[in-house]
Amino acid sequence: MVFTGFALAAALLSSSDSVDPRIPMPSKADWKDPGYLKLVWIQSPNRSPRPEDTVIDTVVVHSTVINTLQLTTEVFQRGEPDNKNPVSAHFTIGRDGSIVQNVSTFEKAWHAGVSVGPAGIKNLNNSSVGIELVNLNDGKDPYPEAQIQALCGIIAEMKRRFPIKYIVSHEYIAVPVGRKNDPKGFPWEKLKYLGLPMYYGQKMD
Repeated sequence: MVFTGFALAAALLSSSDSVDPRIPMPSKADWKDPGYLKLVWIQSPNRSPRPEDTVIDTVVVHSTVINTLQLTTEVFQRGEPDNKNPVSAHFTIGRDGSIVQNVSTFEKAWHAGVSVGPAGIKNLNNSSVGIELVNLNDGKDPYPEAQIQALCGIIAEMKRRFPIKYIVSHEYIAVPVGRKNDPKGFPWEKLKYLGLPMYYGQKMD
């Protein structure tokens, strides 16, 4: 099932539907990126319940270091026990603005690792929405405008659904300092219009 426009907003916010919006992981031969601002939900097994009464107030922006939306989605399908370090994010955005939802925002995705947020809250997986951008994270691979617009659209929807207070980079919140450096080279100024405090770069001790 592919979502776009107002249907995309509804899909981002829904926790359940009479029709299950999720689809199985396509084969390599059948894979097709959904397209600009279109979303498919390919459920990752790497998820868990958020702690009761958790306030979801942070968006964490990552880069995949993996070169395609398909390969990133495949990695997020690898759960335990086959994968010793299973990971996921709530959303992954391709270079053309295609979106794959990996985990419901009402559940915890496994994207931040050991982390501390701007307000000193630990384990940001509990209280954040994780968004991956397909990018090699070498500081040279660009973040196309279509990808940035899709990111802005998701964050805007998260602001409407949750009391989002912060946008942070994975680099900023990772513990120990220097454990992560993504999303390297991201143009943060393009998110300023969202009106949220942004924390990125390496946190100073």
